[in-house]
Amino acid sequence: MTTTDTDEVEVLVVGAGPVGLTLACALADNDVRVRIVDKLEHWSPLSKAMTLTPRTLECFHMLGVAAECLRTGIMSRRINHYTQRGRVIGVADLAELDGEYPGLLQLSQGDTTGILDRAAADRGLTVERGRALTDIDVEGDSHRCHLRDTDGRARTVTARFVVGADGGRSRVREIVGAAFDGAEQDETFIMADVEMRGFPYHAHERHQFWLDEGTFLAVLPINGRMFRLVSTCRVATAEVDAEFVLRRFREVLRAVGLDAVTLGDPYWVSRFNPRQFIAESFRSGGIFLVGDAAHVQSPIGAQGLNTGIQDSIDLAWKLAVVLRAKAGDALLDSYHGERFPVAQALFDYNNMLSERVFGRNRWRRSRLRSQNKRLNRRAYHAAEIAKLSQFAVAYPAPTGSVPRSRVVPGRRMPTCALTSASGPFDLLRELGARRHVILAFAGAHDTVESLVGPALERYRERLGDHAFRAYTVHERVSAGQLFDMPAGPHALIDIAGRCRANLDLQLRDVVVIRPDGYVGAVADAESLSALDDFLDRLFVGQPNSVSRR
Repeated sequence: MTTTDTDEVEVLVVGAGPVGLTLACALADNDVRVRIVDKLEHWSPLSKAMTLTPRTLECFHMLGVAAECLRTGIMSRRINHYTQRGRVIGVADLAELDGEYPGLLQLSQGDTTGILDRAAADRGLTVERGRALTDIDVEGDSHRCHLRDTDGRARTVTARFVVGADGGRSRVREIVGAAFDGAEQDETFIMADVEMRGFPYHAHERHQFWLDEGTFLAVLPINGRMFRLVSTCRVATAEVDAEFVLRRFREVLRAVGLDAVTLGDPYWVSRFNPRQFIAESFRSGGIFLVGDAAHVQSPIGAQGLNTGIQDSIDLAWKLAVVLRAKAGDALLDSYHGERFPVAQALFDYNNMLSERVFGRNRWRRSRLRSQNKRLNRRAYHAAEIAKLSQFAVAYPAPTGSVPRSRVVPGRRMPTCALTSASGPFDLLRELGARRHVILAFAGAHDTVESLVGPALERYRERLGDHAFRAYTVHERVSAGQLFDMPAGPHALIDIAGRCRANLDLQLRDVVVIRPDGYVGAVADAESLSALDDFLDRLFVGQPNSVSRR
């Protein structure tokens, strides 16, 4: 029996893991009519991918779920690197990051999924579980999606856009016929989430031992009593069972001088050959790929899930601007244009880490391992934690733009502490993956109209009142002093100009921040052309678009 759903939705999300749920929540916050389906009747409770980067936590902050993640997981500020004999080589200290989340959060993927599932329910979304996508018929701008329930009942749903968040064996990717190129490594990875007693190092930090034989031991905290152990071996995966994994970890613990450590019964054991594959395109007309459907990453860098979540945040606001403001087709093309290079760069980074850990060329492996010593050098340390945090992820800057401050188009907006009349200003929540924000750093007698008046009207006309908001930033010694307090709900206070100075901006500079927290444009009140150019780029390819020029 086939049932046809009469309600046409704007976006159908296929796959309800963390990546698909992130996308569904962000779309709902943009007032997009969205449905989300998953072929499984319940998500896996297993730990799986359990590292969330600071950049991902910022994305979760935008959706209002970061606080619950922090309550449930363990934040590791430091990654400690040791020789096989336990001598400290170097320490990556994420406390030096400028954001609200100076560490890597260990949180079970099952817990992450549960938190996002509840967030979706709070937005009125019901995940349609036990419902698999079988095919898609494309009819112009419409997609007729064929679904099959676990009881065999078939149904169809019509959607303007379809997004495949359905993992490495993506049915959506298969339907569009996107090539999925890559390779599987020979080395066998082993993991165990296990109780460990007698571990002498800090239980909330991450620890990595580099063994002379060409492997490593990583120890990641789960709850102070349970830990995840990660290592490699040169035994075929088919010959590795749970008993072998635990025996191997006992051998590795002895090799690094931790003979007194005892292991309890494991909660989860895994062994696999790492794979790295990437789709040739993340977009096919009105069909998009996110997360593992677009790129399967080696777990060695612990950034695969994070990259998928950030795919969803990038795509969500762009779909919304196209649906709500009728932005141009080029904006949808920019999803692949921005996110494909990010995934490709992560491949290269993971390959380098693999050679550092277990490369067969002993000379090259030794040379790469020696880089850990550079963590003691300030510039190298800063670059390394920028990669680990994913704050280093950047998109192409507009042609001809010249960086003149720490605020650079195409890069993450640095953290800045601003205050409103009612208390601290939460920029991430204000953005919320749904709204552009303009910050105009005012002089003594400036208003938002005097600084960005002409551009303000264009932004309001093109994006709508709900999709952007403009603030003036005023410098005062105290936010509590009522005398000559800047008026209006969109006036912010920069205490003694510290935020502006930290960002290396000048008075009367204006910054446009995209809904995903990346800088769209930087201008000054004397010339707002950069603001106009950014807005025009959103609408390139719009039918019947008229240039302002």
